[in-house]
Amino acid sequence: MRPILTTLHFPRRPAWAARARMLDRDELGPRELLRQLLGQASPDDVVVLDGGIGLRDLYLDRVAATLLARRRKPPTVLITDSTWTPGRGRRAVLRSFDGPRTAYCVLSSSERESFPRDWGVDPARVFFTPFYWTLPDDEPEALPGGEGVFAGGDSLRDHETLLAAAAEVDAPVTIATRRKRPEALPGNVTWGPVSPETFVEQLRASAVVVVPMRSGLVRSAGQQTYLNAMALGKPVVVSDVPGVRDHVVDGETGLVVPAGDGRALAEALRWALDPANGSAVRAMGERAREVVREAASPDAYVERLLRVVDSLPR
Repeated sequence: MRPILTTLHFPRRPAWAARARMLDRDELGPRELLRQLLGQASPDDVVVLDGGIGLRDLYLDRVAATLLARRRKPPTVLITDSTWTPGRGRRAVLRSFDGPRTAYCVLSSSERESFPRDWGVDPARVFFTPFYWTLPDDEPEALPGGEGVFAGGDSLRDHETLLAAAAEVDAPVTIATRRKRPEALPGNVTWGPVSPETFVEQLRASAVVVVPMRSGLVRSAGQQTYLNAMALGKPVVVSDVPGVRDHVVDGETGLVVPAGDGRALAEALRWALDPANGSAVRAMGERAREVVREAASPDAYVERLLRVVDSLPR
């Protein structure tokens, strides 16, 4: 088995803890984390880095990948969560750390096909590792019922379409976002940023969770929100963008609507909120919870990563 050095901190996942030398970015801070990564990495290691780390963390994991790739004998590097929007300048950045010993994990089956083409990477070095629910409980409690509609998150969200749909829904709609508040909001909408703890509380207390995504996306986003909702047994309404159908079966474990279609979104929300459909909505939430408890658990994600690690050539 290949030795692993990683910034992915899964101390409660026995399979990962038994194999990986984990560096805790919260405990070490960026400068010390980078120093230890570079100091500990050997040519025999698989260094597993988080491609989702962005500007707030100074893109530290991609910086580490670049510095490691310049070594005469570099380690194998596996970059997870490589859900990046392609572009000419960004492709040049990727070339700074890409090479035959760099592999990538993407979060949707469609990106498994599009990532090699968009980024000029050998398809043999791209792997599909579906995301997982991130609730603080190892076994999320089923919480059917609740009140109103909850929509959380910022990445690639289509709040304009959601606001148009909210105006046609007779229920409170909470939008937890850091984006600037529009000048005019429907009377049933609450808008604004919340703490991570409050985010989870509002998710748990809602009757329906909606994840409205922009149309025309080439990468996935929003999985964390709708997988957390599904793990709680909540009915979800999600725009039809990359990654969604890897997790949501329309009409069985959630409702999938065309991206950018306010009328379809409003219709789906009204159906999910209608007391006459209560038994069907509860059954949908129960099916969703049963599916994601196993297929989208943190342990399942770790097992997929370990299979990828062990498949990489020495």
